[in-house]
Amino acid sequence: MIRYSLLLLSAIALTALPKPASAQSYFGGYGYIQSDTVYTFTPQAPRATHDSRMDPHLLKAAHIADSRALPHSKLRCWQYVKNALLAAGAVAVYPATNYAVQAGEELMGHHGFVRLAIHDPYQAPVGAVLVYSGGGAAGHVELRTEHGFASDYHSPWRCKYRLIGVYAKFSA
Repeated sequence: MIRYSLLLLSAIALTALPKPASAQSYFGGYGYIQSDTVYTFTPQAPRATHDSRMDPHLLKAAHIADSRALPHSKLRCWQYVKNALLAAGAVAVYPATNYAVQAGEELMGHHGFVRLAIHDPYQAPVGAVLVYSGGGAAGHVELRTEHGFASDYHSPWRCKYRLIGVYAKFSA
């Protein structure tokens, strides 16, 4: 009986005491009140930088890719990036390669892109085309946007595959 009345008094005291929003109180072993401070951390992806030397068509392509991107992948990343580049006017003709891993060579050889000396996808400027190897033979390709990356899906985080290169086109 004494244990239950002590437990009831503890519960009343617990509800009467003001507690900060980040503290959680609960009954631990042997009827003691224990309190833990809970910290929440939501990681934020780094925001992309703008490079004034970039071709404005690539900025438009990044915006188009971001607006057309789906919440989840349809395994058509290179197709979506090609359509965004063509719709923005960054390329004159539809790129002919089938696999995303071939995108860098195609863009440099036929469309006037250059490979940037960037090895961290988060450092790529808005509008840059990022090419990855992995995911079987096809690889992955995406455009850098202001809030992350876009291809057939959008994400604030980079692709988990190995980065082959970052490609861009500069205005004349």
